[in-house]
Amino acid sequence: MAQEQDRDGSHNGASVTKLGAGFKLAYGSGQMVDAATQAALGTFLLFYLTTVCGISPDLAGIILFLSLAIDAVADPLIGAISDHYRSRWGRRLPFMAGALAPLAASITALFALPSGMGASMLFAYVLGLNIVVRVSLSVFSLPYSALAAEVSDDYRERSSIMAYRSIFIVLGTFACLGPAFSLIFSGRGGLQEREAYPLLGLLIAFLTILSGLICILGVSRQVRALPPGHGERGLAGAADGFLRDISQLLHNPTFMKLFAGAIIVLIGSGSALALNLHAYRFYWGLSAEQIQLPTLALPVGMLIGTPFAVQLLRHVEKRTGALVAIILLAVTQGSLPLLNMTGILPHGNPLLGLLIANGAVFGICSNLCFICFYSMAADAIDEHDHLFGVRCEGLYYASLTFAAKAATGVGSMLAGLGLKWIGFPAAHAPSDLASLPSATVVGLGLLWGPGLAVLLFAGAPFFLAYRLDRRRHEALIRDLRDREAGNVPAVE
Repeated sequence: MAQEQDRDGSHNGASVTKLGAGFKLAYGSGQMVDAATQAALGTFLLFYLTTVCGISPDLAGIILFLSLAIDAVADPLIGAISDHYRSRWGRRLPFMAGALAPLAASITALFALPSGMGASMLFAYVLGLNIVVRVSLSVFSLPYSALAAEVSDDYRERSSIMAYRSIFIVLGTFACLGPAFSLIFSGRGGLQEREAYPLLGLLIAFLTILSGLICILGVSRQVRALPPGHGERGLAGAADGFLRDISQLLHNPTFMKLFAGAIIVLIGSGSALALNLHAYRFYWGLSAEQIQLPTLALPVGMLIGTPFAVQLLRHVEKRTGALVAIILLAVTQGSLPLLNMTGILPHGNPLLGLLIANGAVFGICSNLCFICFYSMAADAIDEHDHLFGVRCEGLYYASLTFAAKAATGVGSMLAGLGLKWIGFPAAHAPSDLASLPSATVVGLGLLWGPGLAVLLFAGAPFFLAYRLDRRRHEALIRDLRDREAGNVPAVE
């Protein structure tokens, strides 16, 4: 695929790198690896472990949290190693290619858990598989994300790159959820049919291998031509420089505000997503056939959200776009259970329509957050270069990807602990909301709606304090160009 590049002096002297649609499509296809995997884990895993396999909700939550904790240790190491790596295939592609096989194998095994295994053995087995899934996904996703900050330094072009990636979030989510609801779980047992879940694992394995290879082969020529970009240390200096890179990242106030706000917002959204199937079935009382409608409305909303985000970010700063998404989602989903408890909401098809609309709003807001967060991270990498004279794309995206994984890790753990706290049964799964105590039903609604709103509003102040806007970023790029031309030292 041809890559069209055009550098000029527009935007008040900042360098502009324009990328062709072919390159953006090839690059964006790699996002399906993460999207399909996260859709399966975020939508089905907690429900599968608790309601289908009979694992206690608190133990399931602990499994997801421990997997995240181990992955959290691995992420910065993966990012830093890829920053310093040298090969004829560039810094990032060898990691992306090497991750696909173990990711596909482990996700297949995770949704094909054997029956009759003892509780302790099952806990260890699921934990081990989930760790392999998480770490393999990191080995692909972190170098993949880091490429976005390397191929262009333009403030608006980066938002365009993220918009292309967001299209493949939608495609990956649809490619997972569409066949899952319409084919895999269409039998009599529906979502509680244990024999259907291995097909889900095989579907995700196929999608990750296919989309990962398309991305790697599609961008390899252009990526191999990128400059090294990390000073003169090379891989041999990675160990010595790792702690220094971490320390410098922690002293970048712009990124720390983004990281703190993003991790709170994403944990809230991840918790709500993990509870979706429980809430739709046991709070809102939807049938198995009805559940797929608000669930599939989420990727539809993401598709709508892509042009919406692109147009919005032409007129407002990225932090403002993030705040719009946070407030809109908190108000819509947070208010639905409260209105239902007061008897204001209708029943039947009108209620189903409201839940479908809410799913679409969730998708729009999620997409806007994704584009803003990852584009803001690329800008913060430029600020790091300006401050310290070195680029750490992999390390920065490792930190932000950690926040994204917290959406399904810590978020799922909180969801599992919340289910345990409200008394949701595990060993004998209920058939509908009528079989649950009223206090459990009310608690489920509060966890799913107002609980999400509280976490979203807790993250908003960090974006209010974020100050790296378009004008300041253009000034940073001009200074970096001047330094490159005249050997001006970095500002410590």
